[in-house]
Amino acid sequence: MIRKPRPAAVVVGVSTLSIAFNSAYGYVPGFMATALRADLGIDRWHVGLLVSLYFGCAGVASLAAGRVCDRVGGRLTVFGGMAFVVVASGLAAGLGGYAPLPAAGVLAGFGYSLNNVGTNVAVAGAASARRRAVALSTRSSGILLMSALTAAVAPVVADRWDWRWVYGGLGVGGAAMALVALGVLRDDTGDPHELLRRRSHRLPRGFFWFPAGAFCLIAGAQPLLSWTVPYAEESLGLPATWAGVLVGASSAVGAVAMVGTGVGADRLGAHRRMRLLVVLVAGTGVSCLLLAGGQQLGLPVAMVGVLGGIILQFAGIGTMHATVVDRAGPAVARATAATMTGYYLGALVSPVAFGAFVDTVGSYEWAWLILGVLLGGSAVSFRLAGRIEPAD
Repeated sequence: MIRKPRPAAVVVGVSTLSIAFNSAYGYVPGFMATALRADLGIDRWHVGLLVSLYFGCAGVASLAAGRVCDRVGGRLTVFGGMAFVVVASGLAAGLGGYAPLPAAGVLAGFGYSLNNVGTNVAVAGAASARRRAVALSTRSSGILLMSALTAAVAPVVADRWDWRWVYGGLGVGGAAMALVALGVLRDDTGDPHELLRRRSHRLPRGFFWFPAGAFCLIAGAQPLLSWTVPYAEESLGLPATWAGVLVGASSAVGAVAMVGTGVGADRLGAHRRMRLLVVLVAGTGVSCLLLAGGQQLGLPVAMVGVLGGIILQFAGIGTMHATVVDRAGPAVARATAATMTGYYLGALVSPVAFGAFVDTVGSYEWAWLILGVLLGGSAVSFRLAGRIEPAD
């Protein structure tokens, strides 16, 4: 039976909240790094490993998630992704100790691969081409909205009570969104001829520049969420609460800027918004360079780096999703899966490597400098991806 389509705003809202509760696993360990290290007796690289496992498993599973979504549609794909989040949260909150946390990161990563593909397909099917960038940017702003909330709340809850309460809250939210997605989203598999065409459609020549650019983007930018709270505590001397407020406020402003950028990207159109993506990614790299000089240049400069890096990073991510859909034609699930494979593999490397590097050299400055170089490589890759003509 073909279900009646839902309004685009409803689909975008459900997709935004689904991404929000799942994506929290990518930065909550960093927000609670000080409490986790004190309670569990672990090093920075142990904290980074939790984030890397999450993103790495999302990357490994992305291509399979694309095939799953082609078969069952966006609705059941998102429901399955949220089910993984619920199980992961139960492990982390219910068992305690460090050992369940890597397993929870793996499960949540599998869920994220499903959620990213499923919500991309759902939003692309519900939103018109003229509203594509703002719809996908709004969907991705769920990451920043949850980041703003957890950056302000998670360090306080972990310090005053127990870090397991944070994971428990994610599990409750994940369960609610699983049920909402099942009841609200609609499958897109009602036309078997269209489904067959989508499965057999090949990606454009040169599309590999999208996964390459996505790899460098998240490898260079992910620590802006996972490691800015401990950086602000250890290098800038801010208390844990104020460090969380700084990142949370940056994320809240970034969510607004992300949606605003999506509006601007829609006005630019499919041909010109790739240039906007290149500018946003390059600007994120400059922000990392400001953080590299934070101790010498002072707290205000470092705060500009944090604020600018988080805003520009996620404005770029939302625009990236729109450019992928622009050039994918009917192969949205396959294109998303390919791009996010590179994205998540970059996220696999970055958090644990960043923590291990800082443990080794005893300073954050060189680590931020390396990330700035990676983001420059991402801007170049997306510039080359811009040679592909939009499909519509």
